[in-house]
Formats: sequence, structure tokens, C-alpha cells
Amino acid sequence: MCFSAEASFIVGGGLLIVGAATIKKAHYRKDLPIALIPLIFALQQITEGSLWITLENGNMPQTQFWLSNIYGVFIGVIWPLYAPFAVYSAETDRKRRKLIASVGIAGLGLAVYTIIGLINQPVVAEIINHNISYEHDVNYDQIVLVMYLLATCVPFIFSSFKHLYVAGIAITIGFFLTYFTYTETFASVWCFYAAIASSLIYLYFTQRTKKPLIPMP
Repeated sequence: MCFSAEASFIVGGGLLIVGAATIKKAHYRKDLPIALIPLIFALQQITEGSLWITLENGNMPQTQFWLSNIYGVFIGVIWPLYAPFAVYSAETDRKRRKLIASVGIAGLGLAVYTIIGLINQPVVAEIINHNISYEHDVNYDQIVLVMYLLATCVPFIFSSFKHLYVAGIAITIGFFLTYFTYTETFASVWCFYAAIASSLIYLYFTQRTKKPLIPMP
């Protein structure tokens, strides 16, 4: 699969439309954080599309620096904090809310770890095999990967709403597929995949089926 600035801008533009439509269907304040997810992914993809341009031109080092590190904040700070918060806000089952809140602790720890890493070593991006690789001081060791999986995927799987659960399964499958297929450029490729999968959230608002696929005792 070949990625490019055009691919990022197309996905980003499409998600702006999906995000706007999703927000219009969020009639309750507690659903707004979930509704904002496609829009946030749109901004992330537009950021990466802009980064592609600076990397290919090679003549805007300062812009490249800021875009690389803004993208790093999306990956390592915003999503580990925001995903548990958004699902927690929409959830109505007390037991599931407690589980999601406990998972959010992993997200908080990962966000702090990422911030420290970015301060010690800002992100450096480069194009490798038609994908963007982000080099930084946050290592993809097993503990970090487990924490990231817990914070960004598991909250959706714990949801009592069918379509949030389905979205969680989709991004989890994408997590493992991209990690083992695109090891060097995992962060970029998985976020591209997750951005596309985030459009499934629109179904949550069109068909709010409270049918948990993981029963609670």
C-alpha cells in the first residue's frame, strides 16, 4: 500500500464531512466527545498530509519540525487521553464506566511518558518505503504497546453500545495488522487505518443499539 499527501488529505477531507454530520446527530452533551472523534482524526490526517509536502520538498525544516511533533502529540498524548474519556462520557452502564475509567489510567500514564519523551527528544519524521516513520524517544516496547492498546482500543470494546464495540474491534484488528506488517512506520499507518475506521462512529448515532457484545456479570 502506498501512502501520500493526497491520501492523507482525501481521508482528512472525507472525515471533515463525516465529522460534521456526526456532530449534528449528537443531541446529548454526553455524546459530544464521541461525535468529535472523526473530526479530530480529520485534523490529524490533514497535519500528516501537510507533513508529507514538507518532507517531499525538503526545504521547510522548521515547518517539518512542528508538524512532526504536532502529529506526535496526536498519537501519544491526545488519543490515549481522549479515547477513554469519550467512551466513558457516552457509557450509561455503571460497571462498564468503572472499567473504562480504570483503562483511562493507562492512557494517562502513557500521555505523561510521551510528553517526557517529546521534551527529551522531539520527533523526527522521514519517508521510508512510501510511508512516514516517526523517530523519537518513546520506544515501542511491549509495555508501551500494551498501554497504548488498552487506552485507545479497549474502551470501545468495553462499551455497551454495539457500534462502538464494532469500531473498537475494527481499530484493534488494524492495530495488530499494521504493527506486524509496517513495523518501521507503524504509527503513521495505524493512525491512517484508525482514521478511516472512525467513520463507523457515525453508525452509533444513526443506530444507537444498546446491545453489548461482551456481557457483564
